[in-house]
Amino acid sequence: MKLQSFLKKSYLPVVAFLMSVNVVAQENEAVFEEIIVTAEKRSESLQDISQAVTVLSGKDLDNRQISTFVDISAIAPGVNVAKNEGFKTVITIRGVGYETNQNAIATPSVSYHLDGIYVASPYALQTDFLDLERIEVLRGPQGTLFGQNSTGGAMNVVTQAPSTDGTYGSADLTLGDHGLTKLRAAINKPLNDKMAMRASFISNKRDGFTDNLTTGQDLDDADSISARVRVKYEPSEDFRANFTAQYFDEDRNGSAQKGLLDPTPDARELRQNSLTEHKLDAQLYSAVLEWDYETFSVKSLTSYQVDDILVRRDNDRNDLNYLPPFAQLPSEYDPETNKQTTVTQEINLVSSEPLFGKLDWVAGFFYLDTEIEISILERLDFGFDGVFDPFTVDDVYSYSGDFGFITNSKPERDSTSFYGQGTWNHSESLRTVFGLRYTKDEVNSAVTNFYGRSGTDILETDGNKVTGRFVIEKDLDDNTMLFGSYTRGYKPGGSNLTYGRENIIAPIVVLPTFNEEIVDAFEIGLKTDLADGRVRVNTAAFYYDYEGLQYQATDPEVFEGGVGNIPESEIYGAELELSAFLSDSMILEVRAAWLNTEITSDHLALDNVESDKATNALLGQGIGLFSNEVQVARASRIQNVKGNDLAKTPSFTGNLALNWNTDQSWGEMRGSLQYTYRGDFKHRVFNNSQTDIVTSYDVLDLVLGFYPSSTESWHVEVIAKNLTDEDGINARFTDVFGVGATGDELIGPRQLMVRLSMNF
Repeated sequence: MKLQSFLKKSYLPVVAFLMSVNVVAQENEAVFEEIIVTAEKRSESLQDISQAVTVLSGKDLDNRQISTFVDISAIAPGVNVAKNEGFKTVITIRGVGYETNQNAIATPSVSYHLDGIYVASPYALQTDFLDLERIEVLRGPQGTLFGQNSTGGAMNVVTQAPSTDGTYGSADLTLGDHGLTKLRAAINKPLNDKMAMRASFISNKRDGFTDNLTTGQDLDDADSISARVRVKYEPSEDFRANFTAQYFDEDRNGSAQKGLLDPTPDARELRQNSLTEHKLDAQLYSAVLEWDYETFSVKSLTSYQVDDILVRRDNDRNDLNYLPPFAQLPSEYDPETNKQTTVTQEINLVSSEPLFGKLDWVAGFFYLDTEIEISILERLDFGFDGVFDPFTVDDVYSYSGDFGFITNSKPERDSTSFYGQGTWNHSESLRTVFGLRYTKDEVNSAVTNFYGRSGTDILETDGNKVTGRFVIEKDLDDNTMLFGSYTRGYKPGGSNLTYGRENIIAPIVVLPTFNEEIVDAFEIGLKTDLADGRVRVNTAAFYYDYEGLQYQATDPEVFEGGVGNIPESEIYGAELELSAFLSDSMILEVRAAWLNTEITSDHLALDNVESDKATNALLGQGIGLFSNEVQVARASRIQNVKGNDLAKTPSFTGNLALNWNTDQSWGEMRGSLQYTYRGDFKHRVFNNSQTDIVTSYDVLDLVLGFYPSSTESWHVEVIAKNLTDEDGINARFTDVFGVGATGDELIGPRQLMVRLSMNF
């Protein structure tokens, strides 16, 4: 559906409704309840926070069938969630995302927190949502309270807390097409009058959506187990402790990455000559301790995290037998392993009474230590004969036979931050918020690259940065707040796994280390409740001055890719969140975002798609891969990216949801109809017309729930996801390490399900 059509069909009725809402309000009594969030380290009403925050409750998640981070894409305004390479979840908020996912030490731009604990590994974003109270999506840089790795925003996932009120629980079973079997269960158990335990579990299995006609594998399958145990201990009114152990295990065939050169006409079929495999073991252990004193509280958050991944995949995303000679260099990863171990410690102090009767304050300390072990074995078919010949390290050094990229790397990152934020209450209606954060970040990487480079390189980089926030809040009346803010966000630099070398043949594009990312964000916003609480409208407009954008770069030297920095970019846009009672039993929700992005400085970069075309053309003439002619040909494809769009930034996204309930003779029926639109975008900063344009899609979802009046212990739901069976592209990915292959991962096809839920 085109943007104009969406606007016509969605916004005009909304405007008409708002014009008449006062009349409706006189006839009905239902109003929106206050939503309490912890977006700024203390419990506050959503409508009192001077930043854009979308909150999805556990009930919302179930009603909308949101079970993973990918499902949030476009539902929260300005949020785009993609699966790069099929196993790396990438979140972009307001055009700020993670464009360096082929570098393990490069950090995300949207920070993920579980019950306030910072979760370091991007692989952890693949876990299923399990027994949640709510999700808070903070849009915009979080340079003070959340610090580095939140230049785009932050997501805080809040799980259900244990209670001493009694023993109770829930369980549900979902069955659907594609062989879906999903079992969820949760139980709350008091251990004594001061201690309680809550345990949760999910088993999720499903056949694949896509067939590999060459190997017979079904891809995009599901096979995972999630479990969590959380213990709460509250011996007094002044002290609380929460201990959490969480486990996620996934072992599946892997995601379908359909190559753009794949000849199969069906979107859900492909031909790849290599088997794929994806395994992930993710563990998190945390302790959150809280002490309440007369004028302030103290919270300590400690965590230990381990994420272990193994991937095998067809890296060229095609079957050689179905491609013209030298179309691209055949490649497979066999395997890639990545193990990330992280320790975090945070301490924050939060005022409970205003200092001097005017100042509410938050102060804290944060420490992170993360170690990564990377091993990659790539196999190449230099003979273009469809055979990946065995090879040894000696073959690599001598460039004989078939060989590929081999690396063993051990990057480490230490980060320490101190922060503080205060709110000065000038009057009952006027407040000033100000905050600062100091961050020191150090990276040490041992890189052993067997691709024509002997020995181990030790790469070190460090930096420190002061970021902050300044806000003016003005209450226009009891139900309306206007705010204007300035925020500086920061994402640290790091080291590359591969990089160009000094020579006289071609310029170096990829350096051993890359620089930090800085964003200066200006925002105005309005939050208001209208029609006696029956309509809620939150809106914001923003402008970003973006320096040092980190992106995945390619060097003229063959197979040397890494992270580069684009000096200057700009982003601006606007967002709307509207919720309205059409009647006491029907709620309309509108969420929409408009976005414009542009690279505003000169920057020379090498599009690896074009450079690899030049490489393969020379290989077809018998010219050696590591010859000077190849480097010169690749360097000739360097281009200026000034004026291009940033990556993964749809100009328009929107979501309409209609939720209702009706009384029947047998009980109650509840329904949720949801329409989601995600606009076109460019998947890389090169904006290559042949490979980078990702088309729009729209999706319709429906949930009908039946709640018999004869019992409150069980209910049944009929669920339809992607009702019109759209073949929308969730993500597009282009490999940088010498192959240049581009592949698409689609959204899920139409899925029909039935869920039986029980409470006990």
